Amino acid sequence: MLLAVAACLALAGCTSLPTSSAPAPFDVSARDGSGIQFSAEGPSDGADAATLVSDFLLACAAGPQDDYATARLFLSATSARSWQPEMEILIYDTDAAPAVTAGSENGSEVDVTVSVLGVASIDASGVLTRVAASTVTRTFSLVREDGQWRINSPENMVLMSRASFTASFSLANLYFPTTEGGDLVADPRWYPSRRLASHLLAGLVEGPRQSLEPVTANAIPAGTTVPSQGLDVVDGVARVELNAVVPATEGARANLAWELTRTLTQVADVSQVSVSLSGDVLDAQGIPVPPTYSLDTLVGAGPDGVGIVSSSGLTSLTSTTDASNPTVSPVDPSLVAWSGTDGVYAHRGGTSVAFLPGQAPLGPSVDRFGWVWGPATASSVSVGGGVDGAFSVSVESESAGEIHAVRISPDGTRALVLRGSEASAWVGVVERDASGRPLAIRSLEQIPLEHGQVVDASWTTSTGFVLVVRTTGEDDQLVTLPLGGLPSNVSLPIRVTSMSAGGSSSVVVISGTDAAGKAQVLIRSGALWQNAPESLTSARYAG
Repeated sequence: MLLAVAACLALAGCTSLPTSSAPAPFDVSARDGSGIQFSAEGPSDGADAATLVSDFLLACAAGPQDDYATARLFLSATSARSWQPEMEILIYDTDAAPAVTAGSENGSEVDVTVSVLGVASIDASGVLTRVAASTVTRTFSLVREDGQWRINSPENMVLMSRASFTASFSLANLYFPTTEGGDLVADPRWYPSRRLASHLLAGLVEGPRQSLEPVTANAIPAGTTVPSQGLDVVDGVARVELNAVVPATEGARANLAWELTRTLTQVADVSQVSVSLSGDVLDAQGIPVPPTYSLDTLVGAGPDGVGIVSSSGLTSLTSTTDASNPTVSPVDPSLVAWSGTDGVYAHRGGTSVAFLPGQAPLGPSVDRFGWVWGPATASSVSVGGGVDGAFSVSVESESAGEIHAVRISPDGTRALVLRGSEASAWVGVVERDASGRPLAIRSLEQIPLEHGQVVDASWTTSTGFVLVVRTTGEDDQLVTLPLGGLPSNVSLPIRVTSMSAGGSSSVVVISGTDAAGKAQVLIRSGALWQNAPESLTSARYAG
């Protein structure tokens, strides 16, 4: 059963101890990566087949703490040596307990089926794939060894509840330099919280996932290996030793130090990184300064024009009165763009810098390089802001339908694409040339939803975003989702037509209509929704 801290947490919320039933195993909810320690007991003597499999699932929940040593006790002798549980983790809904059913015994053999409500899976590289919640069934074949049931030849995977998974694993990013070298691209992975720094280092050596190859260049030289002793953390300093050739150029050495430092300092007990390559200490001087950007500038549109919204009112940027869904650059609030009746307009300091003909009803996006993303078709999006006027950037997956809006992440490496007759959201990577000019949106992956269609989408960070999702007969939902992570959602107070977020999911502006059909623009601050200034007909945050 689950012991120690899990039991303490449960007791902490009780005013008295229950006395009406016998002690039993239980699951707990915990915030992601909270470091709760699970332990498990081995198989009970004489356990029947269904009980053995149920206890095996609990032992798997504790597996990240003991390298699945206890879970192996439930396996046949041969299987205990060959089982590779790290190959895949199937995550199931914590609120729906596994259904464990034993079949008819056939001498010394029996099959046990386990049915769970699957919500995601994690591969051997720590990459999470979300799926629409559905029942998943796995069969375990049991044999008798020394008179006891044992699991024989299990799949190289484990079943784990969402609560157990998020208590033992952490969502962290591998960071790789962009091809132009101006920023680091996040590659989200789930690794065991125990020895997290070592897992991150191994992930960096392995390199980015395939979909990020067009926009990243791993600074760790090809062929690099990690010595058997791994990585040591002493007094807040992660001491990294790699079997690798020292990069020849100062820029390459700086990018290597940057990649390692940014990735490893995510770990709570790491504040500095010391690197040696085949015995040579890497000089960490000259680590690039990452670009800064802010999504918290709120821009409004109304009969008084377009301007920056603050507590003191509207600071005008342009007197245009037919604008909707305006936004500004995340690095330069003087660069403003909005949707007009005949296209997307962009001004900087009152001077026109772009006009993109066509319709962009959800508004444009402005990236940190100064490019304005506007009207789109099924296969491309119109982009402007340079001296050569508007040009088309190709977008993959044309068969998924017409594109309604494109939102560029604040670091400029990813795009949220809304498309289709029943709009769905997709995430892709933005391929650029050395100057930052966009060339294509590639490697699109659809964001799975249990039901409903996407009304609007917005980035909150370079690795997180929010969606407004609508299902017939229900309140619109604001869904918060970190890249590579698991979603959470809250109900919205109005029927939404557009939405934009600042630097977090608690900083959001929505436009739409209330139950009486009255137009509303509401601004979220924490858990509260407040009316925007009455003169505003729409508003959006930077980006």
